[in-house]
Amino acid sequence: MLKKKTKIKAVIFDLDGVLVDSEPIESAALEIVLKEYGKTPKYNNEGLIHTVGLTEGVYEKLIDEYALDVELDELKEKKRKFFRMLVQKHLLAIPGALQFIRMLKNQGLKTAIASNRLKELVFVMIKKVKAEHLFDVIIGYSEGIKHKPHPDIYLMTANELHINPSRCIAIEDSETGIFAAKGAGMKVIAITSSYTRSHDFSKADKIVKSFSEISLDLIYNL
Repeated sequence: MLKKKTKIKAVIFDLDGVLVDSEPIESAALEIVLKEYGKTPKYNNEGLIHTVGLTEGVYEKLIDEYALDVELDELKEKKRKFFRMLVQKHLLAIPGALQFIRMLKNQGLKTAIASNRLKELVFVMIKKVKAEHLFDVIIGYSEGIKHKPHPDIYLMTANELHINPSRCIAIEDSETGIFAAKGAGMKVIAITSSYTRSHDFSKADKIVKSFSEISLDLIYNL
């Protein structure tokens, strides 16, 4: 019999790699941009151009690493244009993610997104997988907010939910995300993937391979 506790009031999700399979799309968009500038993309051990979970200073690093003759804002807009295009063609929800969220809603728990992704693109992505109605609060990056691993995005999400961070569980897939959620005072469930196998998940309260391993009992008793 499920032992239900009242401590946990909300589950907050990272977006990329947790709710949607967007890491290959991010890398593909970067590949298109680099080739437009005549550069040969370099891939990491996970087969991606970018490092999952790292956002701050990424474009500046690209300009430096590839010696790109382009203004920062132009590079950002060009990459985002290709990313939007690829999202519309290829983006899919992570298996089990939307069903899991519906289960939480049926239990009366609040649900939210706390993402490093630009807020405008967060909405583009969740609309593509028809999930925008499943969340009480959606927070993406905007000016004045520090990216993860700073806790700002998680603290803002908890504030918008009107729930103390200690009563929230975060579901993350990256080392930086885990650090941000723990810094905000939340419990964290880490979902591993082939793109984050080199990450340190030791600070997570629970590590799983998929949503099928996250039960209501785990949520209520973490």
